[in-house]
Amino acid sequence: MFSYDPIHRVVVCHLCRSCVVPGLRSQERHLRAKPHRLTGDTLKTTAQLLNSYDLRTVEELREHKPGARAECRPIEHLASYDGFYCQQPECDFSTRHRLRIREHMSAVHEIKAKEHEKSPLWKECKLQTYFTAKGCIDYFVVVDEENGGVRGTARGSMSLTEPEKELFEKLERDYKDVKCDLEEQATVVQDIGDSRSERVPWLHDVTGFPYHNTMLKDEEIWSSYKLPPKKELDAGSENAADPDLVRILVAAEAVLRDAYRLCSDTSPDRKMTQQRANILNEFYAGASGKADGFRYFKNASTLVTYFTTMKQLLVYYYRVVYNEDGHFTRAKPDQVLPKDVIQPTAPQIQAMDEIMEALALEDEEEAELALKHAIRRLYLALICHIVGSVPFKSPVLSFCAMLSRKVRGKGRGLWEEPGNFNSHLSALTWTAQLVLFDYACFQEQDDEDQIPVFLAKVCKKFFQQLAETPFGHILQWRLYLFKVGKAAIAKHQARWLLDGQTVEYRGVELQMSQISDLVVSEYQQAHALLYDELMFQAKDLTPMESWRLKDDLDLEDFGGSWLSHPGNSEFLEGAELALFRRIQ
Repeated sequence: MFSYDPIHRVVVCHLCRSCVVPGLRSQERHLRAKPHRLTGDTLKTTAQLLNSYDLRTVEELREHKPGARAECRPIEHLASYDGFYCQQPECDFSTRHRLRIREHMSAVHEIKAKEHEKSPLWKECKLQTYFTAKGCIDYFVVVDEENGGVRGTARGSMSLTEPEKELFEKLERDYKDVKCDLEEQATVVQDIGDSRSERVPWLHDVTGFPYHNTMLKDEEIWSSYKLPPKKELDAGSENAADPDLVRILVAAEAVLRDAYRLCSDTSPDRKMTQQRANILNEFYAGASGKADGFRYFKNASTLVTYFTTMKQLLVYYYRVVYNEDGHFTRAKPDQVLPKDVIQPTAPQIQAMDEIMEALALEDEEEAELALKHAIRRLYLALICHIVGSVPFKSPVLSFCAMLSRKVRGKGRGLWEEPGNFNSHLSALTWTAQLVLFDYACFQEQDDEDQIPVFLAKVCKKFFQQLAETPFGHILQWRLYLFKVGKAAIAKHQARWLLDGQTVEYRGVELQMSQISDLVVSEYQQAHALLYDELMFQAKDLTPMESWRLKDDLDLEDFGGSWLSHPGNSEFLEGAELALFRRIQ
């Protein structure tokens, strides 16, 4: 939301509580940044609207800045600050800091600050500044609206007594302590009865994540599956904090890349067929012939995201299940940690032991082959796990519970939105299908005709929605979250204001009377784009007017269009080479 002040000739951003720097580029930069995040047509329209006002430049604002004794009224919606201004003749210095005003007195006026106790040298006041960016702050004094005085309190220019100062300092310390306590509490998963999660059905009714994560710290949740730094992964195990984990992840990346080559259309090693793709995607009983096949093609960026999630699963298993300490710290003696619930199967334990044995081999080539084979077996063992009535004894489902928390950036300490969390489940599901296909090809490399048989057997038992397995649960969650996501209300919605003539969207107000101006502006932009840029400012071309053109939709069945209609020949003659001639 923005407002124009005709006296100062500035535009004030209500959300940022500062003025928008004049100039189209500066305005666009402001609108792109937080908290607005505007893009596309909304950005262009809003920037043009702001730029249409009669605005002073930064230099003009500095030149016409109100003096300390001008009794300037506060600019509405602009932030105000407690501060001080110098009372010496012809001096307009002002600052928010008491130390600065004291230094100013001695440095500029050569008056000791102690003289203030005998005769006031400065005065408490309210300050505003047009801009808050570094290097642009320039305070000016404003008069309090309610009291008509410079100071925004009933005490006028009286200084606080020592007991009052001590009281306010103590209150400020208490506030900071409470704020720190609240921030720390927000980073710990609360019990279901004390948490907002009890009002989010998909969390506790369907997944049960809050029960599994209770009392865990968000920082430990994030570090439980966080990958080592990229420079360690790129450099291999040399100088890594955990060389074994780095070698495992490098081999896992190779396994996943090799698996994808078995599906790629451009790979000579391709073994994917439509029949095998259909088997991989039979998520529910009796789906044969009805389900779409496994969509094996992914963009490079999507592959990176999906493979990262699958490698994070390995990290979680390594740190929480394999390591003795179980990664998480116990907040109280009776707290149940994920390691207490997770029950790795014998194949999982054996595969992890084989991974560690492969790491100990001296022959590099032999170690690499053994490590990749052991990782395949561990992934398969994690997928093929019967969990019964205790879902979180599966490392995969425990890992999903960790992914459900926002542990970084904006919204830290909250639960993921259904749609965002579902993207994690999609990554795990697709990559698990890829791993199953890779393992089938590896197991049946001597007789490729048995690949569909192996896939059908494994998928029917472990990879369908009725199975009590990790991905049986994940597939059920995905179906439910798709419905929840469709029914969810969007965060950013346009809202009508009470006057019935104004729409507000993400802080920007648009009146119905401005619609015609917007239409004209969009038309002018489109016209300039077409004639000035795409048509190289050509003035001699025959203009196309839609009302003069003729069309016959029946011609479409015979490969015709308005371009081939005989009634348009006079307008289209030579049109196909017109731009080419213009370029020449």
